[in-house]
Amino acid sequence: MINEKQNGGGRILQILILFCLYGMCFTPLCAKQDTASPQQTGKTYTIKGIVLDFNNEPIIGASVYIPGTNTGVATDLDGNFTLSVPANASLAISYIGYKEVIIAAKPSLKIVMEEDAKMIDEVVVTGYMAEKKASLTGSVAVVKMKEVADIPTGNVMSGLQGRVAGMNVTTDGKPGGGNTDTKLRGITTINNSSPLYVIDGVQTHDNVASIISSNDVESIQVLKDAASAAIYGAQAANGVIIITTKRAKEGDVKVSFDMSLTAQTFAGGIDMLDAYQWGDVYWQAYKNTFGTYPNSVVYGNGEKAQLQEYYFDQNGVKIKSGNTDWAKEIFGTALMQNYNLSLSKGFKDGNVALTLNYMNQDGLCRNTDYERFNSRLASNFRFVDGKVRVGESISVNHWLEHLNPAGIEELVIAQHPAIPVYDENGGYAGGYVDILGDKPNPIRLTDNEANNRHKSWRIFGNVYLEVEPIKNLVLKSQFGLNYTTGFNSTFVPKWSEADRKVDVNELTVRQDNSVQWVWSNTANYSIDFGKNNISAVIGTEAKKENGEHLQGYGRGLVIEDLDYRYLDTVTEGKSVGNNASTYAMVSYFGKVNYAFDDKYLISGTVRRDASSRFGKGNNSAIFPSVSAGWRMSREKFMERTQNWLSDLKLRASWGINGNDQIDNNATYNLYYTNMSNGSYNFNGDGATVVPGVQKDRSGNNDLKWEETKQLNFGIDAAFFDNRLGLTLDYFQKKTTGMLIQKPYIGVIGEGGYKWYNAASMDNSGVEATFTWRDEIKDFKYDISFNISYYKNEITELPDVIKYTWGGGNGVDKTIVGQPYGSWMSYKADGVFKTKQEVYEYLSKYDVQIGAPGVGRIRYKDLNGDNVINTADMDWQGSDQPKFIGGLNIGASYKGFDLSAFFNGMIRDAWNNSKFYTDLFQGWTGNHSVRLMDAMHAWNDYEQTGVYNCDIPALTVVDNNVETRSSTFFIEDGSYVKLKTLTLGYTFPDKWIKKARLSNLRVYLQAQNVFTLTNYTGADPEGLGYPYPQPRTYTFGLSLGF
Repeated sequence: MINEKQNGGGRILQILILFCLYGMCFTPLCAKQDTASPQQTGKTYTIKGIVLDFNNEPIIGASVYIPGTNTGVATDLDGNFTLSVPANASLAISYIGYKEVIIAAKPSLKIVMEEDAKMIDEVVVTGYMAEKKASLTGSVAVVKMKEVADIPTGNVMSGLQGRVAGMNVTTDGKPGGGNTDTKLRGITTINNSSPLYVIDGVQTHDNVASIISSNDVESIQVLKDAASAAIYGAQAANGVIIITTKRAKEGDVKVSFDMSLTAQTFAGGIDMLDAYQWGDVYWQAYKNTFGTYPNSVVYGNGEKAQLQEYYFDQNGVKIKSGNTDWAKEIFGTALMQNYNLSLSKGFKDGNVALTLNYMNQDGLCRNTDYERFNSRLASNFRFVDGKVRVGESISVNHWLEHLNPAGIEELVIAQHPAIPVYDENGGYAGGYVDILGDKPNPIRLTDNEANNRHKSWRIFGNVYLEVEPIKNLVLKSQFGLNYTTGFNSTFVPKWSEADRKVDVNELTVRQDNSVQWVWSNTANYSIDFGKNNISAVIGTEAKKENGEHLQGYGRGLVIEDLDYRYLDTVTEGKSVGNNASTYAMVSYFGKVNYAFDDKYLISGTVRRDASSRFGKGNNSAIFPSVSAGWRMSREKFMERTQNWLSDLKLRASWGINGNDQIDNNATYNLYYTNMSNGSYNFNGDGATVVPGVQKDRSGNNDLKWEETKQLNFGIDAAFFDNRLGLTLDYFQKKTTGMLIQKPYIGVIGEGGYKWYNAASMDNSGVEATFTWRDEIKDFKYDISFNISYYKNEITELPDVIKYTWGGGNGVDKTIVGQPYGSWMSYKADGVFKTKQEVYEYLSKYDVQIGAPGVGRIRYKDLNGDNVINTADMDWQGSDQPKFIGGLNIGASYKGFDLSAFFNGMIRDAWNNSKFYTDLFQGWTGNHSVRLMDAMHAWNDYEQTGVYNCDIPALTVVDNNVETRSSTFFIEDGSYVKLKTLTLGYTFPDKWIKKARLSNLRVYLQAQNVFTLTNYTGADPEGLGYPYPQPRTYTFGLSLGF
């Protein structure tokens, strides 16, 4: 919002407003005041005062005047004013974004203005320029950072989950928020669909968590349609997210400190069988299959399963049977700490701010953590009466982490409960024993990670120079830098799990370096004449990225001690790999906005990009957009609606964006050394081989940009004095020439894959946002709700992969016409309840796959040929969300504030954990307690002849091939989650002044409080086996000096 931007360091904008107020408004007012005679004004006296915002920061350019007169002034750079007023006069103080204050005149005044929650955000950053929100013709969403400031997270984007219509943020519980992913308006391409981030003018696709702390963020704008994002051309097909960091404020030294302590608890998971229940289920399954009881080393050979006290592995090692809850062994309560210190100093012609942030997050998974140090220095200075401005914002970040072993989340579900953590000798238990499976010991895997080293540095920021040679013309040159270096040392020691052993250790060391820079030069000009307003920007931009990767590997370290874990100490299997790549782009762009009477709005943008990722002749393209808006509420024929309609704007836009997010070397042939397929016997003896190379990928010099055409229609409306707000958008996106890899057939030693422009995709959707803000005396409340609907379809594939790519059956069924990520599978139709149902099914169908029986899954004959075979596989949907929504409810009373945020979605989900949990025959490891229901249902069936359970009957042999892909694994993945619940208290001024503080707030917050869902997997928000999201409880403190 404008007040947030101004209070966060947008001093240039404030000074311009101040000049305008002085030059345009109060010069005549002051003139009248100066020439007034005593007879006209009566007895007067001089008053002095200061106008502050709710953070006790000075407001520059606030209007201070006597109501009903022409007497008034504007506050100066420090928020001060001096005014001569008659006796018993009243004063009015007003400023954009704040409620007007009426107060009795006194010789000395301190006025604290309150934010006007009813006002729509006035100014937003839309790429190389700022625009009034009321004049926007594109689809732009503004994130209110106050709503997410308290959320403890390593990635500011994860706090935006469900808060912006059209934006789908997915995340998991990995420390540091490194697995957070953002999509705007669904999936635009089969390649990288992530949006472009622009942080203080520097463009990046890197993980935001490693660039800035959420405490540093002042505002976030989301550019969703082509009209708003087209200024970024080839990088904007997936939308643009603009992040602006906080800047220093004018005035004396300011110190602010924020901290939060968070307890993270494991609240997800699936209820799994314990070791005794597993034995009961196994006995039933074996009896159902073979009519007798098994002979088990672990469970005996009686009529009932009896967990043995000890069992022996294949080498005779004695192991005490366990009853292990692997989820509790791996996941536990963890602490997260976040501390932020900000210092700022304002001068007459500039300001400086320093921010230091420290975050330490232990992971739910044992031996995982994330530690980050952030520092940022920002300054702005003005020269030549403010016509020359220079500034910088540089952050230096360092982070260290310990990672969870790959697949550990799945392993926790799959591992057998009868396996103890350790054997009798203190070694890791496990091994190939009877029915215990062959999964590795999860404790061993997490112990391996404890001393691995993963550390990185990043320098990110920009410097700029602005010159205003003439009024309203601003020339700006900005240089941005993004440098990262990362070091990883991963060691796998010798290990043994009972009879399973690896007698050699190994070490992998990797170093990655990346340098990205971008240099942009722009000229902004705006002019008003009569009812006309024109603002324009033209510019040029150059960017370059260089990346290099170096990796070494070796085995046989003689000493495994941490002090000796270096590649110098390996004794065998030494290898090294090194590669690098470069990417460059040069761009020219321009944008013009025109408004007549602030009622009829037109905007046009054009950008030309040239990218090194494409061949000569195809490496440049032009990306245009046009948009228009009509503020219908300002028409004379709408005057009768003014008592209930505050604002109504209709808008439409069309534009083209590009995408070049593919390998830097896609146009080049790639080779690698291969002693078998890439070597040759030149002398003909059939034995002597000369080393050679094999082509891994064939270059394509005809590659060109992916192209996304987007059409958008929108409505912005406000009702009842801006208390009710409504935004509606409908969009269509058509992406053609999608870059896809398909097999390239060549001569021996050639081939590999080759990039083509050969696929197309359509997206369409509807987005809606509703807001209500009001107050009743000291009680204020606001409600905001957003919902998004999407439809996605693959519309074209090249013939050579039309029936194979994306899950096609290779014969006659293609994903063309289906959503991206669709499932090809059989259609399950419940389970057979009685023998009569089985008889009727077998009488009607020729079952060529599977063996139907009571308690077995029944499959539909989809093609109607009365044969059950692979021809009955068809498309069964996808997990792409149909609807995404969020609801935020906030209220405050005097110093107390309370907010609750809900998010959710409607979608189908492929629950692949059912392979372990619901099908005993699919795996000899663990299963869910739902199999107890199947066991009891079978016992009832033996009495009644009816198998009354939706879980397939227990069996140890998959005769019916129920592990095949089918809708048995597809569930309703919809959910509603209470994402955050916050209670806070801001201490009143009369208390904090005694402690010499400027502000003091404390709060309590809970995250992931509860979830409403029919999904039977671990968490419907993160499908598959993600790092589990914790339920968190946070205490926070914010104070200023």
